[in-house]
Amino acid sequence: MQMISRYITNRKFLMLLGLVFALLLSGCAYRLSNQVDTFPGGARLIQVPMFKNISPEPGVEVYFTEAMKNEILRSGYASIVNSEQASDAVLEGTIVSVTIDTDSSVLEASKTSYLPSDTVLSSKVALTTRVALKLRRKLSQEILWSSEFTQTKEYTPPQLTLPVLNSANNLYNASAKRQTFSSLSAEMMQLAFDRMVDNF
Repeated sequence: MQMISRYITNRKFLMLLGLVFALLLSGCAYRLSNQVDTFPGGARLIQVPMFKNISPEPGVEVYFTEAMKNEILRSGYASIVNSEQASDAVLEGTIVSVTIDTDSSVLEASKTSYLPSDTVLSSKVALTTRVALKLRRKLSQEILWSSEFTQTKEYTPPQLTLPVLNSANNLYNASAKRQTFSSLSAEMMQLAFDRMVDNF
């Protein structure tokens, strides 16, 4: 009888302990779910001027500026304003460099009677872009956050293929490069935005 009583007491204690543990976990989960990412300095109104471009690749700044604006608007953490006076902070970007590696991956013709020796059949072009970003408080030089990002993405330029030979097409090459910059800028600015709101 004494053993049964002790068993019931232990069972009640374990149930009470489990209940307390569950309440603690739910409280932690509630606090975590209510932690909303914000811009450094608590900025809610952001001006994003056109990024500067000091690379030799003209027009690439447009892709990165628009990609960052899309990330801000999609997040709902802040609103974009057109003037520095109306903002809490200004997000400035610079395209530091764009490197184009045309020898990233090359396939050459060999032991074929159809093409001259060492004819390039296909290749990959690697675009490596470095972007510097800084968030500063409006009408001042106080830096709230800054970082640099570098990423590489490949695309396939015009190529020679068998059985039909296709000569290089400048229009296709320009289109493929634009599409690559578009996807590269989206990936890089998504990463940059995540790092910024985490203040990392």
